[in-house]
Amino acid sequence: MKKVFIVLFLLLSVAAASVAQERGEGQRPQSGQRPPRMNPDEMVKRQTEMMVKELGLNKDQEAKVAAINKKYQEKTSGMWGQMRDADQSKRDEMRQKMQAIQQEKAKEIKALLTAEQAKKYDEMEKRRQEMMQNRRGPEGNGPR
Repeated sequence: MKKVFIVLFLLLSVAAASVAQERGEGQRPQSGQRPPRMNPDEMVKRQTEMMVKELGLNKDQEAKVAAINKKYQEKTSGMWGQMRDADQSKRDEMRQKMQAIQQEKAKEIKALLTAEQAKKYDEMEKRRQEMMQNRRGPEGNGPR
């Protein structure tokens, strides 16, 4: 009887461990893991959907914001890989260029928004910047 319980316990342990390791779509990665990279079209779609949800965009605004997101995603797509492989001074230069591009994008998007939506957009951008700053750390270059 004791052996049956031990075998049953081992089988349940193995089953529980295998189920715990399986991850379904849409789940967040565990701490310390990076999420899988999205392709550019998925990124544009995700950014646009998030803005529709948070800002309450209408269909016309949604279409225009999607076009703006796509335009600026194409502008910056190659820069991330270059930034990763660059030395610190080149990274700082590229970071400034990307910030200028982000400000240009924000200006275009805000031109489409109502005053209330623009206020929400500013708050959303502030949270995004804080999150980026926290990820990089106080020196501006976090762990890699």
